[in-house]
Amino acid sequence: MIRLSENVVQLGNRHFNYFVVGQKQAAVIECGVSGGVHSFEKQWGPWKEQPHVKYLLAMHAHFDHVCGLPALRQLFPEAGILSSKEGQKVLNNPKILADFFSQDDSMSELLIREGIIDADVKSFSADRIVVDEIIGEGDEFELDSGLSIKVIDAPGHSPCGLAAYLPSEQMMFISDAAGFQINDNDIFPVFFQGYEIYMETIKKLMSFPVRILGIPHERIWFDSDIELFYQRAINSAETAFNNIRSMLDDGIDDDIIKSTLVSRYYKDALKIYTPANINLCVHILLRRVKECL
Repeated sequence: MIRLSENVVQLGNRHFNYFVVGQKQAAVIECGVSGGVHSFEKQWGPWKEQPHVKYLLAMHAHFDHVCGLPALRQLFPEAGILSSKEGQKVLNNPKILADFFSQDDSMSELLIREGIIDADVKSFSADRIVVDEIIGEGDEFELDSGLSIKVIDAPGHSPCGLAAYLPSEQMMFISDAAGFQINDNDIFPVFFQGYEIYMETIKKLMSFPVRILGIPHERIWFDSDIELFYQRAINSAETAFNNIRSMLDDGIDDDIIKSTLVSRYYKDALKIYTPANINLCVHILLRRVKECL
């Protein structure tokens, strides 16, 4: 458990960050995976100043951001689940959720192998996850007196992507809107919805005054390092797009392009995902570049 500010505490483990916002009435921002919630719960239990958790924010509906919801809902049965309208559609689809929780099982196995969680950790599952409230651009809700969360639409990685901003703290939570941190110097670009809208979202998020940047995976960024993070995100997306376009212009076979991308990015923290997952990711990146040409 790390206190990031007067009103925000970070829980979880090195692969999955959960942010508890509020000292009395609280929201949990980022819902992660079953194994991540196991780490969360072990830290939550001894916390003497536990706030009442009123909201669980599903920042976007990919397995590694929503499969922790059943475990969190068990821990906080009175908490309402908040999601975008597009996210709600995903969470109401049994076929998609079956695939999500299969990946959640694989993630639990990896966290066990790395010694991050106990060997007997139970992975949850659900046919549907009920969203209690739809949120989107311009919505704002208050927690403690004077502490409010402003909702920002953040598409590009996913149509259902959201960001959350705390004006009083100058703190921003961007989920995967700017990519996945492979390590402190390298970012996997994730423009799965579209390249142009992904870049627009990053630039939009950069316009907010921020002194703490809450990322769902790996390291949190502070002060002047935030601008450097955003610039890495932009550069990584531009470089990936241009490299893919160059290979296409040279007539290189799609399978070779995809294997080149996997070799480039599948390392360090990205290895928490299965090879099948990353192969699908680079397939989508290739398709999105082709759509721009």
